[in-house]
Amino acid sequence: MKALVIGGSGSSGVPLVTGLLERGHEVAVLHRGVHEPAELPEVEHLHADPHFAETLTEAVGAREFDVVLAMYGRVATIAEVFAGRCGQLVSIGAVPAYRGCLEPEKVRPYGMALWAREDGPLADAAEYVPKFAALIRGAERAVLDRAAQGVYRGSVVRYPAIYGPRNLVPWEWSVIRRVLDGRSRMILPDNGLWIISRCAARNAAEVVLKVVDNAEVANGQVYNATDDDQFTVRQWAEAIAGILGAELEFVGVPAELVPSALIELLPPTGQPHITLDNSKAKLELGYRQVVPAAAALVEAVEWLKANPVTREDYPLYPGRFDYAAEDRLLDTYAQAVAWVRQHSPDEAPDVRHPMPHPKTAVVGRDESGR
Repeated sequence: MKALVIGGSGSSGVPLVTGLLERGHEVAVLHRGVHEPAELPEVEHLHADPHFAETLTEAVGAREFDVVLAMYGRVATIAEVFAGRCGQLVSIGAVPAYRGCLEPEKVRPYGMALWAREDGPLADAAEYVPKFAALIRGAERAVLDRAAQGVYRGSVVRYPAIYGPRNLVPWEWSVIRRVLDGRSRMILPDNGLWIISRCAARNAAEVVLKVVDNAEVANGQVYNATDDDQFTVRQWAEAIAGILGAELEFVGVPAELVPSALIELLPPTGQPHITLDNSKAKLELGYRQVVPAAAALVEAVEWLKANPVTREDYPLYPGRFDYAAEDRLLDTYAQAVAWVRQHSPDEAPDVRHPMPHPKTAVVGRDESGR
């Protein structure tokens, strides 16, 4: 079978291409030629911009494919260009498709449903639709509507925050860099108590491969990709420090006071919690994760330690690492907390267990009225 992977040079692209080859597919990769990872197997490369119909059409000519995997580019354009020219089209979507993932304060109830399922509330069914969420849903419909019309077998895989070697966003670097720089403390907005679903790149690729393996079952369907095990941001940060053999003091500060720390850990306009359920891929496709989250995090950390983030490789990485500013903020916040405690003290009331625990045998209420 002939497979075209559009993108394919990123963190989930390499294991995806490898998996297709292992299944006996004849694979071609179409991308802009910016990234040529050494780990990518030897396959045909087509260099073109997948955001425009004319450049896509020029690159592939009159060729047809059994399966097209849209990992990158303008999905609505890809869906149109390959209508009638492929047997299956799988596109990669994202969690902003869910209601409340972006700009959660503008929907009621606040935010995104916990452990969101594929049939859960979607962004374009909400009373307010963020622009980027509308684009994500439009791209999904471009694939799923054609699947419903029988143009090809079409499916969508929704990615959360992906991590692993060569990932587009080096999430772990916010902790790694501070450890390498000898910092003793790090700000965690809201004490790092959020849960943000993540998926190791190899696990994400496995979900996509299972969709390819089960084209008929997956036709017209959407699947979440996410690790089985998830962590709070604090647990995640502590694990990264532990992998590096370091200890950091994580200092909780209200998120509204530390937007620069927030942007290192969350996508723009995203707010916690962002959690996905992956049961559907397991039940319908037989998906099983190929690497546990703890082991995948070790891989990601070790890769970034060996390949530090640079402006050339990650020109839009937002981390400032302005430690003088961080220390000023932490000191000022500590002073503010002390001031509030002095001028508006609050003490928790004495709370006892609600079940009766009498000190002597008693019929009726005990000495505490329980």
